[in-house]
Amino acid sequence: MLMLAHMIKILILIAALFPLASQAQESYGNVSFLNGWQLPDGSYQAAIDFDMRPGWKTYWRAPGPGGIPPSFDWQGSDNIADIEILWPTPEVFETYGLYSIGYTNHVTLPVRITPLDANRPVRINLQLDFGVCSDICVPASANFRTMLDASAQQGVADIKAALTQGPNTTGIKTATCTITPNAQGFDIKADLRFLSAISGDRMTVVEYNNPDVWIDIADTKVNGRDLTAVAKIGYFGKGMLVIDRSNIRITVLKGTRAFEITGCPAS
Repeated sequence: MLMLAHMIKILILIAALFPLASQAQESYGNVSFLNGWQLPDGSYQAAIDFDMRPGWKTYWRAPGPGGIPPSFDWQGSDNIADIEILWPTPEVFETYGLYSIGYTNHVTLPVRITPLDANRPVRINLQLDFGVCSDICVPASANFRTMLDASAQQGVADIKAALTQGPNTTGIKTATCTITPNAQGFDIKADLRFLSAISGDRMTVVEYNNPDVWIDIADTKVNGRDLTAVAKIGYFGKGMLVIDRSNIRITVLKGTRAFEITGCPAS
């Protein structure tokens, strides 16, 4: 299952090399960069706004085996010390037995940009590559060039609304993880304890901030306040895989709600 999912991901990414982006941009809707506003500490609360036509969807940062992950290239930007993208809670889709995770209709991704020098404007040069799907899935792209300064004031209402739509980061009391080798790579088992009882089917996504690491959608079991998620880890880099447990991020999804925790010490 792990290798099948990885092969599907590779085939989708290869498809992104073909010149379909202009067609996707004409059909799926619009994507724009919102300059937002300047915060008291000198940083900027900006956003990327997707306004999609009925029937179209785009993808979350961890899109699952049936999705295309977005890519953000900020090269050519100036006076930037840090960039943080905040992700509203996504939806889960199933197509022909493949799961994907993303957004339909309209979604605003808040982007917090910290300048190196708060007294100078920030120059934005963003190359955004992403996937969109209707009856078929195609790659799309957009390039944004803009300046952020004290006069920034755009998309304030949409950005403020999006900032309230993220996952619950306080509902999980504890998280521990066990990582064991298998014939093809590794298994990770996450044991979560929630502050209150949860019920129903859940999707658990385990992420690690290394592009050479692929983690499959986890098998999830719920029992009262406890959740156990088991997933396969594929490592496609060179040398030995060393995992910094503080960089493991776990998101539990159900409907329009999500719980998230970062860091997963050993059991």
